[in-house]
Formats: sequence, structure tokens, C-alpha cells
Amino acid sequence: MKNTSPIAVIGAMPQEVNALTLQLTNRETLTTAGVVMHHGQLNGQPVVVTQSGIGKVNASIATTLVIEHFAPRAVINTGSAGGIGKGLMVGDIVIGDSVAHHDVDVTAFGYQMGQMADMPAGYPSDSQLINIAKSSAKAFPNAYIHRGQIVSGDQFIATSERFAAIKKHFPKALAVEMEAAAIAQTCYRFATPFVVVRAISDLANEQAEQSFDEFIEQAGRHSAAMVSAMIADLR
Repeated sequence: MKNTSPIAVIGAMPQEVNALTLQLTNRETLTTAGVVMHHGQLNGQPVVVTQSGIGKVNASIATTLVIEHFAPRAVINTGSAGGIGKGLMVGDIVIGDSVAHHDVDVTAFGYQMGQMADMPAGYPSDSQLINIAKSSAKAFPNAYIHRGQIVSGDQFIATSERFAAIKKHFPKALAVEMEAAAIAQTCYRFATPFVVVRAISDLANEQAEQSFDEFIEQAGRHSAAMVSAMIADLR
């Protein structure tokens, strides 16, 4: 993947991108449609760091703008997520090897649950980016790193009923959040490699809101550290 094209990093909230933005050297800023794109150097690589805003529409808009303006060679979606896989704990990191919408339902027309019309049922992350993420994870021997499916929807999951409904349709899903599937679908349309790296901020249950508020900063630091290590390895 040695290339002069930048690596794009997209996160929804300030806590998910600020640490990486502050590490950029020779930083310049481009703002379009309210989306602020910081571009510069990080670990010897050209990098664009963007805060998309929360939710799938915001994420898709930001991803489109980044791809159109910078033509990145890879997109890394970083940030926090709710843990819905067995044994996951707050602070763990999930590498998404595939991503799907959990709130899309056009099954009446013969599509799978989560599959948008005329789109794939899921979006696999780029295999090379997954391998780089796995390799970079070795630099964090005290962290628990998981690999599996991440699902997205325009809801913050904070009840056991919603948790169970998602697991019914996506039993292998490890994490749930609000942007990754939109970013993945946009990358699919633009033929741009992507991977999702999320740190667990809550367990998508009745304590999720309190846990999220308490641990979002920690989750942001964990995922940012992982992404920074990945960027160093993306030669």
C-alpha cells in the first residue's frame, strides 16, 4: 500500500478524533458543508482526520467529501461502540472484519435483514487492512483485541430488548454503533478499501448511557492509539 495518497481516518465525535488530529504535523484544514477535514502528516504518512458527526447520513456525507477531495488509499473508521459479543468489556477493541446495517428491513422484497435494496447484505473490510490492524494490535499486550462483525443503526442501543432484537438477526455481531455501515457502503460505492476499529464504551444495556458518558474518553484514546499504530504500518 505504499502510496502518496493519504490515509483517511473518520470518527463521529470530538473524543474519537481529537487525539489523532493533535498528532498531525504540517496540518491544514478544509471545511465543506460543515465537515472539517484536517490533513497533514502522522507517523510519516499523509493523513486526513475528519469528524463526521453522529449517525449514518452524517457519516456518509463526510466519507463522500473525504474521498472526493483527497482520494484516500484507505479509510479507517475509528471511535466507540457498544459491546454485544460474549465476554466483551469496556475498553476492549473490536476490529470489524465485516459491517452491516441492523436497522434496514426490506425483507418483503426478498432481501436479507440488514440488506439495502440493490446493495450487498454486508460489507467486508479490506483483508490487508485487517491484517495490519491485527499486527498493530501486538503493540498493545495488555489490551483485549477482538475481530468480528460490527452492525450499525441510527439508534443508541440502551435496553436489553433492543440488544436481543439485534442479536436475533445478527447473532455473530460483536459491537453496535451508528456510523460504520454507512461509511462501509460509501467506500463500497467508491471502490475504496476500508476497515473499522472501535473501542467498547458500553455494553448496550440499561447502563449504557452512564457507561458511555464515563468511558467515551477512554474508548477514544484506545481506538486512536490503535489507529496511530496502524498508520505507522501502512507503508
